[in-house]
Amino acid sequence: MSVNDDAIALKGGKGPWADKDTNNGENTNIIIEDCEFGFCHAALTCGSESIHNKNIIMRNIHINEAMRLLWLKMRPDTPQLYEFITVENITGQAHSLIYIKPWTQFFDLKGRKDVPLSYSENIVLRNIDLKCDVFFDVGITENDRLSNFTFENLTIEAAYNKFNKNLIQGVTLKNVKVNNRLLK
Repeated sequence: MSVNDDAIALKGGKGPWADKDTNNGENTNIIIEDCEFGFCHAALTCGSESIHNKNIIMRNIHINEAMRLLWLKMRPDTPQLYEFITVENITGQAHSLIYIKPWTQFFDLKGRKDVPLSYSENIVLRNIDLKCDVFFDVGITENDRLSNFTFENLTIEAAYNKFNKNLIQGVTLKNVKVNNRLLK
């Protein structure tokens, strides 16, 4: 897959009460495997119009020239839950291994007084050999919750290799080498 957008984007609704709207839906029990990705904004994106993604497996992938391997768009006007996502057995090259940032395009609370929370939890990146510009491209707001991330058997060559595990509550690192240095 080579596209001028996200290659695989999981969607299902947006807006301040999107999780209560019966016209919206979740994405569950999905396996993406044995694919090759060329240029794209991300190989796998939990999209800005997504309320619940659960039990997603992406495996046995070769990637080349993608902007991101995994992109978790955290939309501040939509309650979101991304959980039990595993990305494994990946080789190749991308600009970023993992990218998590607020997505504010078309932000509109539609009169809602509080800002809904968004969660990403139980995310596993395992058995990945990747050359990238940015290893950990993550920036969250007070309305985003990241928890229980596992990084296992990673061999990463990265120009920008900073890793701020304080952004995630509960990080497991097992045999993670970035620029031939073991992360702890």
